[in-house]
Amino acid sequence: MRTWKVVVGAVALGISGCPRVAPPEPDAGPVAVVVDAGPRVPLAIDLVVTLADGGTERHALLGLESPVVSPSRALLVETNRPLHNVRIRVMDESDRALASNDLPEEMPAALRYQIDLAVPLEPGRKYAVLVDAQSGATFDDGSGKEIPEQRLEFRTSGERERPKAPPPHRKRRRP
Repeated sequence: MRTWKVVVGAVALGISGCPRVAPPEPDAGPVAVVVDAGPRVPLAIDLVVTLADGGTERHALLGLESPVVSPSRALLVETNRPLHNVRIRVMDESDRALASNDLPEEMPAALRYQIDLAVPLEPGRKYAVLVDAQSGATFDDGSGKEIPEQRLEFRTSGERERPKAPPPHRKRRRP
């Protein structure tokens, strides 16, 4: 009986005391480090209005409410991401594009789109900034993610000017 205890004790010590030697793992080279870029920043589009006195107003166009801007003819649309294959137009209440000279400036991390309107925005009217694709159905944000057309509305401050009444029609007498 005593030998049995010695054998069981030796086996118990051998199992618990001896470290197991694992077979070597094949070397797969350096470990690739995955860098998390963090959460994706949502697209932000701002409208910068140049005032007659030389100052500027900045308004976020993707907010819940449509902003009220001062009437002007010099506008700047800025984004927080680069946009490719894009055009930006200012539309009036009857959905017609306003005549303008545009100058897009693509930067590595943003887009600046200068719009010089032929006539200034009229007070008390509704307008929209239409951001759509230059060609095709969609434009992309530089990383390849396609973005659908964006229609961003705003209003101008001030009283709406009433149209001038036409002069009364005078009847001519025949001699």
